[in-house]
Amino acid sequence: MSALSRFFPRGPIDVSRWLVELPADGRISVMPGWRWIPTPGHTPGHISVWREADRMLIAGDAFITTAQESAYAVLTQRPELHGPPKYYTTDWKTAGASVAWLASLEPETVITGHGPPLNGQALRTALHHLADRFEVVAIPPQGRYVNKSPSRK
Repeated sequence: MSALSRFFPRGPIDVSRWLVELPADGRISVMPGWRWIPTPGHTPGHISVWREADRMLIAGDAFITTAQESAYAVLTQRPELHGPPKYYTTDWKTAGASVAWLASLEPETVITGHGPPLNGQALRTALHHLADRFEVVAIPPQGRYVNKSPSRK
């Protein structure tokens, strides 16, 4: 990521015309049957989207289904569950709590911001393992935000 950073935009991008304030009750007016869930940690204000009827979860980057830090894994898209991207997660303690909350939902199918969709019992087992061992398997040993995270002081 750092090698490619020179190609990233140098300034802020105005996305205000696409932003819509979400109602406090969790409803999403344009997605009947879905509700938004606060899942901060990867970024402040991060949300996931949940549909109870079929236990479908759009997790964003709360957790991901590929080893995003590996160019090979990104190219092959071999499915494997990981915590949020290590190169930019601002609050590891809160990210772990968000993963635990999402695991408690017992999703049947998950779509994430990085990696292929996953489903079934194997997904739930891996998600519970991630939630139970988050500090050991998800948090990198060092990084810009690691020492700022209350769970690592």
